[in-house]
Amino acid sequence: MNSEIQFLLDTDVIVEYLNYKGDKLSSSLIKILSQGKCFTTVLNASELYFFAKDKLQLEAVEKFLFSINVLGIHSRYSLKISEYSKHFNNLRDCLIYVVAYLNKLSIVTKRNNVFPEGDVNIIVI
Repeated sequence: MNSEIQFLLDTDVIVEYLNYKGDKLSSSLIKILSQGKCFTTVLNASELYFFAKDKLQLEAVEKFLFSINVLGIHSRYSLKISEYSKHFNNLRDCLIYVVAYLNKLSIVTKRNNVFPEGDVNIIVI
């Protein structure tokens, strides 16, 4: 049984790290990375690529994504969407929540009050 803490990083946490101007080793994300195994989804990764403005940003996104695990969006996730949809304003956040729930991951985000507490541990940094 794996006792390592596992996290699902929301896009905002990764963007903050990539844009962090200070010592990267003192960033919030580095502290999370040192505590356990980190994941994100292909949806979050796609958002990062979508908003990258130049070659340098694209390279930073790619380098970061190679350092963590990127989960695909499997059709089994859709089976739980209706169970959680009443708690969300959009499909994206609901899907992220379901992925975290089914993979037993804690969500790490900067957005307060977006993900409901309960079935998934939410860490707001």
